[in-house]
Amino acid sequence: MPLVMIRIDDRLIHGQVVVGWGSVLKPDRILLSSDDVATVEWQRTIYLSAVPESLHASVLTLEDSIKALTSADFGDEKVLLLVDSPKSIIFFVENGVDIKEVNVGGMHFKPGKNQIAPFIFVDKEDVANFKILCEKGIKLEGRDVPTRSPVDICAVLGFKE
Repeated sequence: MPLVMIRIDDRLIHGQVVVGWGSVLKPDRILLSSDDVATVEWQRTIYLSAVPESLHASVLTLEDSIKALTSADFGDEKVLLLVDSPKSIIFFVENGVDIKEVNVGGMHFKPGKNQIAPFIFVDKEDVANFKILCEKGIKLEGRDVPTRSPVDICAVLGFKE
């Protein structure tokens, strides 16, 4: 099962993902990985309703996502993996998921967050987590939509020479 993209986006499933990236990547499945969403039925239902019938979609906890990604659960499907924070990516890496590149698609403003790109706001925890990922050699590409030029998050944060 190939992962066609791993994306951090605090809005998870929405138009940029389904229409923008979906039309370019042509995934067979969107996998929303979130402990919060997976354990609240009404949230799962709302997110799944945003996925067109032509796509398969799953909402799983982080742990169940790892089990699905490291088994044959999705067969040969091309999977677009969505998480809401860099902390989730660290969890995947620490639990055996081989990740080379992550799309940072949207981390929106909240009090205490500073802007590092037009669509990416980070706090100290986000920066610390991005540093861990950069030090592991994972490419962090900031890009909200396929037509935007990518931003090298490791370079912007000073973790790359």
